[in-house]
This record gives sequence, C-alpha cells and structure tokens, in this order.
Amino acid sequence: MAIFSHMAPVPPGFKPKWRDYLEEHVALYRRMPEELTLCVEELVPWFMKKVTWKWEPWTGRKRKPDEEMAKVCVSFLACLLIVNRSKKDLAHFHTFVFHPASLKDEKGTWAGWASPRGYIEQSWPSTLRGMQDGEDNHCTTIHEFAHMIDFRTTATDSIPHFDSTSALKEYRAFLESEYVDICKAWEKASGCAAIRKYATTEKSEFLTCATESFFENSERLKFLRPQVYRWMQRIYKMDPHQWAEHHQWAERVSLGELKNIRNYQWDQWDFKTTWDSKRSHTELLWPHGISAKDYPAWNAAEEERRQDEERARIEREAREAAERAARERKEKKERERKEREEREKRLEKEERERREEAERKRRERYLLNNRTVIVEYPNGMPQLKYKLVDGQREGLVQRWDEQGNLREETEYSYGQKQGRVTYYYTDGQKELEGYHILNRRAGVWQGWHEDGSQSFRSEYREGELYRWKQYRHDGTNQTYSRAKNRFGR
Repeated sequence: MAIFSHMAPVPPGFKPKWRDYLEEHVALYRRMPEELTLCVEELVPWFMKKVTWKWEPWTGRKRKPDEEMAKVCVSFLACLLIVNRSKKDLAHFHTFVFHPASLKDEKGTWAGWASPRGYIEQSWPSTLRGMQDGEDNHCTTIHEFAHMIDFRTTATDSIPHFDSTSALKEYRAFLESEYVDICKAWEKASGCAAIRKYATTEKSEFLTCATESFFENSERLKFLRPQVYRWMQRIYKMDPHQWAEHHQWAERVSLGELKNIRNYQWDQWDFKTTWDSKRSHTELLWPHGISAKDYPAWNAAEEERRQDEERARIEREAREAAERAARERKEKKERERKEREEREKRLEKEERERREEAERKRRERYLLNNRTVIVEYPNGMPQLKYKLVDGQREGLVQRWDEQGNLREETEYSYGQKQGRVTYYYTDGQKELEGYHILNRRAGVWQGWHEDGSQSFRSEYREGELYRWKQYRHDGTNQTYSRAKNRFGR
C-alpha cells in the first residue's frame, strides 16, 4: 500500500512533489506495493521527456488543471502498464493532447481516443474522474494506453505483443471463445459485473476494458472471470489481487488514511508533512548506481548490516524453535494419522466442501451487492453512477447527459433519498438544491434561473409544502403559504 514502511527516497529525475500529486489524485497509486511503486516512478521522467504534451484551449468557466500534475498522473498510469513488460510497447507513442471537455466526432461523444499513429487525446474531466475513483472500471488513461500497447502490433484486435509464439497462439484461441462469451453475457439482463459492456462494441475494446478491470477491480475479475485474470497476469506480469494480501491494511486506502498511518509510524512525519517538504532528505538518500528494481534489496541489506548481531541471535533462536515445533508437529500428525478412521476423514472432507461452497456463494452475493454501478450510454459514456451496499443504494448518486455534463447529484442512505439533492445546468451552474429525509422533502429548497438569479424558495415541514416564494424576472416576488398557495389551495 503506497510508501509507508519507511521514508523511501525518490528515483533519479523523479521530483518529490510528484508523489504528493499522485497520492492526492491517483487512487491506484495509493494501493500499489512499495517495490512496484518505485519501479514505476523510475520510468516517469523518461516517459514525460519522450512525449509531446499539448493542451486544447480552455474556455468558459472550466478551470484548467495544473499542467505538471496532469502530466505526472497520466505518465504514471502509462508506465504502470509497461513496468514489467518493455519500453518497446510505447516506443511508437509520441503525443498526448488534453481537452477541456468530451471529444466529439461524427460517431458521437467520447471520453478519449487513441490512434495507431502514436497519439492519444483525452477529456480532462473524464481523465481526472477515472484516476480519482480507482474502482469503477472507468479509467480513461488506462483504457487508451492499453489501446496503444495493442497498436504495437500491426493489427488492432486486442492482441498485445508476446515474446513467445506459442503463448500468442494460445491467447488467440482464448480470445475468440472468451469474447463470444462476454458478448452473450451482456445480452442477458444480468450482464457481466466483471467487465463493462463497452467491451462488446468491438473486439479491439476487449483488452482495454479487461485491463481496466484487472487493475481497478482485481478481486471481482479474478473471482468471476478467472481465465481473463490469468491472461492479464501473463500480459502485465503482475498480480494486483495480491497487493492488499501482503499488508495489514485494506486494499482501498484514502489520502487521509495514508497520512494517518505515517503520522503514527514515522517519527519525522505529521499530518501536514508532504513529500515536497522533505525533498532534500529523500533526494540525498538515493544510493548511487542502484536501480529502483534493486532498491528494496539494497535497503534490506543496509538494515541487515546495521543489525547483524541481533538478527543472527533472533534467527538462531527462531530456527531452533521452528525445528522443535516442526518435529513435534510431525510426531503429532503421525499419531493422529494412525488414530483417525476412514469414516472420519470422509466426513471431514464432505464438511470442508460444504463450507467452501457456502463461502463461495456468500462471497459471490457480497461482490454483486457491494459495488459501484455504472449505467452507460451507447457510446460508453456514463449516464448514471451509484454505489450498492448490501444491495441498496448508498451515498452519492450522479447522473450525466450524453455530452458528459453532470446534471444531478442525490444522496442516498439504505436505499432511500437522504440528504442533499442538486440539479445542474449544462454549464455546471446549480438549477435546484434541496434536501430529503427518508424519501420526503425537508427544509429549504431553492431554484435558480440559467442567468444565476434565484427562481424560487420553498420550505417543507414533515414532508409537506409549508411556504413557497416565487421570484419573477421583473424583480417582483410573491409568497404562498400553506393556507393559500399559488394553486389556490
């Protein structure tokens, strides 16, 4: 989970403040193991230097992001895909273009697109949303760079480069059958929770959507589509599902949780400390001539050198204790083996299989009832997004139009509307704002015209309209009470 065991230095060329950018904006960065994080960081300066970065004009009220931050976040996700593969996968890539809004062509509206000619264009709102969520299977950057890896070969058919011809042949056979199965699954009402529906639009989208699921929802993909997961492991030469298993904290960690862990474990770190504030410390400590891949071993060797005598004593005592325990366990197992009867072994096996089947069904129900749901338009853009907790809507429900503009945000609790509800105009300005308590309107509700002036203000008590005030364009207003409202009732 990110960098938390010690204050690791940054690789040569990688700026400490880039870690602050990544920890704040890239959810995937916060859950990666330390050794892999350092290896990807080592590639980022090379990638940023080789790429030509372009920005389309930013107009209207949309605020342009910090350019350095945007380039670092995109570069990290791109390098993650090739860190265990080869730089040759992106040798043909040369240009990245940021857009202030969704991209449009004669076929529709898109979050981004990649060209076999070596360039990628992406909407910044879609790019940022995909990086910050980290578990909704919607990461535009990972999606488009998976296309670019596919473009290394002449055909764009979801078949990346393999060093082994036998592996390539085996993958081709798998892809043919698996793609048909995915398409059939999405023809059913239940769909496919492991890989999003956009993968069925054409075969070239299979690798990209599978890659998104591999990194953002590894457990669900491994459980529901184990063959796809195994092939993603072979392609990217890593296992994201094991990242959380190697640490004592949960797989998903927020920036606040990460700061809290460091505050309690690192003497030289508090809640306000940043990597940039420690830049002199981290940059000076990086060992000369050591690569990021070799750094964990080097750091372990240095620690071992400083604590050699104590460690040797502890290891000797632990080894002797382990040998005694092993002998005792072996003797005990031998006695138990001779004492057990065949009937007990058979009953034990049947009981174990029953428990495993019950646990498998329980886990399957849990994964399907606790997830982020995305309803898409035919072009792959999100239409509705909400989180299921125990099968009920929980938290913020968001709705977009086909152009990618956020139009509604409603808070839910245990499947009922509870909290703030906000409607927006297409330019992002509020149209309406109010509150619900247990699916009933409550408190003050307000509305605004498109020019920003107020249109109405209403009050609700115990779910019923109590007072309603209308603001007219001519500057006048009129208030209607419960006894006499604007409808004459």
